[in-house]
Amino acid sequence: MCGIAGELRYVSSPSPVDWPRISQMMARRGPDDAGVWSDGEYCSLVFRRLSILDLTPTGNQPMLDASGRFALVFNGEVYNFQSLRRELETKGYSFRSTGDAEVVLYTLITWGVEALDRFNGMFALAFYDTVEKRLLLARDHAGIKPLYYLHSDNGLIFASQFDQLLAHPWGRSCRVSEAALGLYLRMGYIPAPYTLLDEAHMLEPGCWLKTSPGGPTTTGRYFDFPANAEPRLRGVEAVEAVDAAVTNAVRRQLISDVPVAAFLSGGIDSPLVAAKMVAATSDGPMRAFTIGTDDPATDESEDAAAYAHELGLDHVLERFSPAQAFDLLGDVIAACGEPFADYSIFPTMLVCRLASREVKVMLSGDGGDELFWGYPGRFGSVIEKAADFRQSYWWRSTRRAASKYLHLGDGYANLRWPTIGAWYRAKHSYLSEANLRQMFPRLPEWPGDFPLFDYDGWEVDQTALWLRYNEFAGHLTRVLLKVDRASMYHSLEVRVPLLDREVIDTAAKIDWRTCLDIERGIGKIPLRESLSRHVKHQSTKKRGFAVPMDHWMRGALRPVVEEVLLSRFDLAGLPLDQKGLRAFYDRHLSGGADYGWGLWVLLSLALWEDRHYCLIRERSQ
Repeated sequence: MCGIAGELRYVSSPSPVDWPRISQMMARRGPDDAGVWSDGEYCSLVFRRLSILDLTPTGNQPMLDASGRFALVFNGEVYNFQSLRRELETKGYSFRSTGDAEVVLYTLITWGVEALDRFNGMFALAFYDTVEKRLLLARDHAGIKPLYYLHSDNGLIFASQFDQLLAHPWGRSCRVSEAALGLYLRMGYIPAPYTLLDEAHMLEPGCWLKTSPGGPTTTGRYFDFPANAEPRLRGVEAVEAVDAAVTNAVRRQLISDVPVAAFLSGGIDSPLVAAKMVAATSDGPMRAFTIGTDDPATDESEDAAAYAHELGLDHVLERFSPAQAFDLLGDVIAACGEPFADYSIFPTMLVCRLASREVKVMLSGDGGDELFWGYPGRFGSVIEKAADFRQSYWWRSTRRAASKYLHLGDGYANLRWPTIGAWYRAKHSYLSEANLRQMFPRLPEWPGDFPLFDYDGWEVDQTALWLRYNEFAGHLTRVLLKVDRASMYHSLEVRVPLLDREVIDTAAKIDWRTCLDIERGIGKIPLRESLSRHVKHQSTKKRGFAVPMDHWMRGALRPVVEEVLLSRFDLAGLPLDQKGLRAFYDRHLSGGADYGWGLWVLLSLALWEDRHYCLIRERSQ
């Protein structure tokens, strides 16, 4: 796990870039080694290393092949590198190192873009051909590792962190993207391919980009999660397939030249990963890390401890109060190179900090909810009412109006939306359109070229599949950004076995009814069945460490809101109606509404902007 950056100049000329500064910006991603390489004409590559495989200098990057023609910087891990290495050895290649980076280099040399689909891992990479002057960028299938890039007339720059683009001279004349701001205000993060700058992008998961001086820039996709795969696995057969896939994935992801441990919650996913970790190793007690809280409503450390006891884990549990989480405010803003408002990053930062004191590699349970219908409230509520959308919008609006007139309650609230996609978008929005327009008189419209919530179907099976696709392509990317930023801030590699290619391929074949019991409100049933083979204890309600943002906004954060947010006339250049914002905040203060999520979206953007004030000011003028 590392950090990468670099540029491809479209004209052969010396670069004025302060690469040591840009490298230092991602020092936490790779504190063990730093490298810079240039062909002296067009391309420069920068690397920071967190040493996990092959701890010797032979694993350092940028890495060149034996001929010196090809160069690579590679952030992440490819877990099937040993089988790829054996295949390459049959073709006559010999290797100097024992890690995966050199295998990635020669796999790309041998198969080009087609090599990407051979990798089972998490990665962001840049691969340069010094003869053809061609740069290839690529990102893993699920978007576990981030990769940003910016096009200008001068060339292309790329980096693991968005703030590195801001620090590059080519980024200083770029405009703030109002479309991206609109997405952020609604969703609490900026989804790929958008970034805060019009000229910059985040490479989408499963995608690649090629560019060269004087040549076209081309993009392509080598992996896309199937939105409408015909289910072929049900019942016991599905459970057996999932169990085998997760077992194989955890075994693959245990490969490391440093100790590996696991996060342990009181839920299902991380205990399952921890159970498979214990079953796959005989190296003595494996370590697991949990954070607890003093709030019984959100504390799940008792369940985590029960799992640890049954599995024989060396369990490290540390309790934190909400006040201690609040103390991380500055670190949270520092860890996010672009605006990000998922405040579950506070507990994620806490547990990453705890684990990083003792280990460098952790296994996580992220991905289980999105792949196996694990949000029964979100999934179930839509599936149950999907058939309502078979009728025309006019008929549905009339039916809702009649129910309100007859005082039949708001059981038909879903009928206010023209499509299931629009309804689901509202479920993922932190601020309502009405509140946003009250505060932002020039609120950007929803981008027409962002199709995540474009769904007008109603058939139950089709809707269930679309819901999972939406969660995988949307919500999961936000979760992965959070984990990457929190873990890399503490120089910690986090691996996600449930997003292994084999697990994803298996999940895509499963019928949703095998995973989700709407009546009981239980999801990801195959994962539960798999876990039951290892432990007797199993929790049915996921709680998790939750920060009291509603309370913070009325108390500890109130001076910050008053000073940093309410005094503003704009946010990142978007005009702000101070009276509308004041009324919004006052309603929260009075207890008339709980707007903690929405206020944090606004405040975190303001805090982020202040941290990068000089750069933002240059763009807004």
